Parts: sequence; C-alpha cells; structure tokens
Amino acid sequence: METSMYKNIVTVIRKHRGLSQDCMSLLIQQFPGINTDTLYSILSLEYQKRMKINHIKNLPNINKYWDIYQQAIKKSGKPGIILRIAEQFEVCPCLIAKLILQKYIDEFNFGEQSQINNYLRDTSLIPDVNLSHEVFLCTIYDNLYSPLSETMKHSLGQEYEIKLHKLVVDLNLAFRDEEHLRRYGYDKTPDVKLDVPVAIDGFVINWIESKALFGDQEVHREYTRNQYLSYWNRFGPGLVIYWFGFPKSILEAEEKRFIIKDHMPSNIVHIN
Repeated sequence: METSMYKNIVTVIRKHRGLSQDCMSLLIQQFPGINTDTLYSILSLEYQKRMKINHIKNLPNINKYWDIYQQAIKKSGKPGIILRIAEQFEVCPCLIAKLILQKYIDEFNFGEQSQINNYLRDTSLIPDVNLSHEVFLCTIYDNLYSPLSETMKHSLGQEYEIKLHKLVVDLNLAFRDEEHLRRYGYDKTPDVKLDVPVAIDGFVINWIESKALFGDQEVHREYTRNQYLSYWNRFGPGLVIYWFGFPKSILEAEEKRFIIKDHMPSNIVHIN
C-alpha cells in the first residue's frame, strides 16, 4: 500500500471519536477500494494503541465507571449504558464491561475475579439481569475485544496458514511445518521451513512466515525483533507475508534477512 494512502486511513481513525464499530463503518464508506480485512486490521492496530493510553485500569477509573453505571441503573436508563460509557471515555466496550464486572464481583461477592472471562463468554451466567444484558450488548457491539472477535482473529490466522500451506504444495515445494519443527526442539519456528531453498526476485528463501494482518511500522518492528531475527539466525533469509498489506515505508532496500510481500509469489526459481 502506498504510504500516503495508509496515512489517510490512519488520520480518519485517529480523528474519530467513539466506538470502533462506528469507525469501521466510516472507513468502509470513505475507502471503498480498500479490502475490508485490511481496513479492519489497520483499525485494530490503531485502537490497540489508543487503548494503551485511554484504558487505565486503576482504582479511581474503575470506581468512576461503576458509579456512572449504578446511577444510570437507578434512573432506569435505557439499555446500552456501558456502551455509552465506552463511547464517552473512548474505551472499547468489553474493556469497560470487564472493569464493571470486576467491581460487581467485589461489591456483591458473586464468584471470583477469574470468572470475568467466563461471564464475557456466556453473559447468561451473570446473576444480575440488568448487568447481564448490558455486558451482552458489549460483546455484540465490540468488534475488537469481544470473545467472538478474539475467536475470529484466531480462526483467521489459522485460515491463512492453511492457505499458505496449500499454495506451497501447489508450487511443488517440499517443506516442514511449525508442528514438525517444534517436535525437533525448536521454540521459535516459521510457518513453513523449506527443505530446499528457492529464489524469489533473486532473493534466496529458506522459510516463510504468514501474518493475517496489516504490517505497520510498529508491528513489523516487533515481529522482526521477536521472531524474524530468530528465523534468520537459524535458517537463513526468508519471506514474510502480510496478507492484508503493509505501507511501502517498511521496505528497506538494503534488507538482506527477509523480503516482504502481501501474497505468495508464483515466480519461484528452484535452486539446483
């Protein structure tokens, strides 16, 4: 993706005030030519950065959210109280719901703090009917931090790993997958380790890593430090695929450790 386009998308996200789902609708409207998965991935990364700033899990904040919630319940506020709190303080709904559940458990001694994730996964377990419905609305409306969205992210990652394996097989490349490498004692392993290196655009490839996300500067820097350098040290140069794209600004002309693509190239040259 052209860096200018990426910056335009990020600008819209950073200017938006409110919930991520509403922001996603705005992005789809303003950037109809950009893949929806790409927009969602950029949105997710930007909101993660925002949550690190806005979502401060200290006692004064927890008490503040709880007090606002309690006052609204006493006034028989219409459903969506926690959603409105989330919108007001620009924090994702399920993160606010977790803090309110934490306070609820402390105040009324209903179960253990370890129950919070169970309550989010199955809101019918929450003894308080009003709170149960409020948390349910959060899980429906939060497209970033709800149990459903987390499951979908995990499934998406697996889907693209399977896609990569199929493409590699179709190209008649022999390889070992992550599970095979771990059986031989490797702790950090790429998704694909080629039995025989190949060349792509004149670059020798020994391994391939699949990422079902958008590779912005921060994400790429973190994965390089925590994963790619380990692969390079053990197996030599490789290929990184960010299936939902990346800004061209992360490409370095002098990079010799790996190349970056948004697809599996078909112009493979076998090395004899």
